[in-house]
Amino acid sequence: MTSHGLRGTTLTTMRSNTENEPIGPRGKTMAGGADMALKGRLTRTTRAAMTDIGNKTNILQNIKNPTNKGLKKEVTKPARSGLTKQKATTSLAQLTRVTRRSAEKKEELQQMEQDDDKVEDVEMADMDEVVSEATAALQGKYMENIDDIDKDDVENPQLVVEYVNEIYAYLRHLESVQFVREDYLNKASGTAILPKMRAVLVDWLIQVHQQFNLLQETLYLTVAILDRFLQGCASKIERKQLQLVGVAAMFIASKYEEMYAPEIGDFVYITDRAYTESQIREMELRILSALNFELGRPLPLHFLRRNSKAGNVDALTHTLAKYAMELTVVEYKMAHVKPSLVAAAALALSLKVLDKRNYMRDDSRSVMELWSPTLIHYTGYSFDQISETIQKLADLLLTTSRAPENAKLMAVRKKYEDKKLSKIAKLAEMTGETMEQLARGEF
Repeated sequence: MTSHGLRGTTLTTMRSNTENEPIGPRGKTMAGGADMALKGRLTRTTRAAMTDIGNKTNILQNIKNPTNKGLKKEVTKPARSGLTKQKATTSLAQLTRVTRRSAEKKEELQQMEQDDDKVEDVEMADMDEVVSEATAALQGKYMENIDDIDKDDVENPQLVVEYVNEIYAYLRHLESVQFVREDYLNKASGTAILPKMRAVLVDWLIQVHQQFNLLQETLYLTVAILDRFLQGCASKIERKQLQLVGVAAMFIASKYEEMYAPEIGDFVYITDRAYTESQIREMELRILSALNFELGRPLPLHFLRRNSKAGNVDALTHTLAKYAMELTVVEYKMAHVKPSLVAAAALALSLKVLDKRNYMRDDSRSVMELWSPTLIHYTGYSFDQISETIQKLADLLLTTSRAPENAKLMAVRKKYEDKKLSKIAKLAEMTGETMEQLARGEF
């Protein structure tokens, strides 16, 4: 096994761990979509109560009874702030009539207010009904072109159809929280670790991953742990410790993903005893502390399985998408791209490149035609959002496929030249006209 400057030997594995392979169209894999539309409701604010009619003193002021001049009686009002004592010449009967008239007026206004409230309630209820009908109509029209990819899995409790969409929505949130910064190994970071060193290390880890026969998830999680640790602690890591960081990252990932993880002694052996068990354990604790034990960052593979199910693709298309995704693991310039975006762009590229082969067509459809409403719905990405990443993936595939056999950093290509992976890296389409067009941004 080529080490590319890293110390190590080959190790014949004594374990057997089956990797997750696609199960063809409508594969029964864990699935879910992140796109959840929330219906907006019109909220109705409580109508402010009308104020009282007013101070009845104003109504009774200066009212005189011409027939009872001899019975004038000065009525003294209680002293109030801002009011002066005033006289009133009215009889008790007149006072009663005025008071009754004022009360009737108040009742009339209150009744008018109640009627207005009733009218408003009816109008708002009608508005709610209209909005609900419009929203339902729009959703119905939107959902007409979208397949329910989970309808056949209702009876399977392992696929949790009831809340699979919520699961993937949470994964989309989590990938933003546990992110990797773009170009985190720049000169300003003050680190001695260069992007080329990271590429050499990851290429070697891919070979170690194959030797141990580990799950696909373990490789992606290893690189995710490596990047997230280095972006915060690269300035504190010496060059001679970089391989130790990689080994410790894979040790952590193996215990997180594998049923039977390699022993720590296996990692000592694979590095040709460059590091001791205690050194690996010490670095393991250092990494976990730096990451605050948060290891649940979503992987591109999680999203690709869901996307392949939504696209109803065959095994070859799924495998080509996996090949494109795994090449990004070595590419430092794509370390910051969200896993969900990588998975969506990889599948779109695969659909385009293999369109003629899969459907025996003379002409190839555009990516926009192939990126169906169902795929947009379940991936959460429109074509415009993935076009730039598709171009980068096409350029990466084209460059890798045209590289000579003895070129460096070819672990992924050699891996996908194997018969078990459909010899996908040897397909003529990898250097064909369609791939060239995609690399130029012609979709």
